[in-house]
Amino acid sequence: MTIGLLSTIAAALYTGTVSLLALTATFARRRTLRREARSTLAVLMSGRPVESQQTAPSAGGPNS
Repeated sequence: MTIGLLSTIAAALYTGTVSLLALTATFARRRTLRREARSTLAVLMSGRPVESQQTAPSAGGPNS
């Protein structure tokens, strides 16, 4: 196998994984499944910050 073929296979698998996660993050019925898919998608997409779902906003609003 050539390196080009291996790269093409890896790119196709990565694209398929990202596409499946994007569909799951959008159309999943359960909120927890959507949240997990979004966090995994954020890890796979380079340059995208991972948002923490654990922190609650402060009582004084966004500028406090």
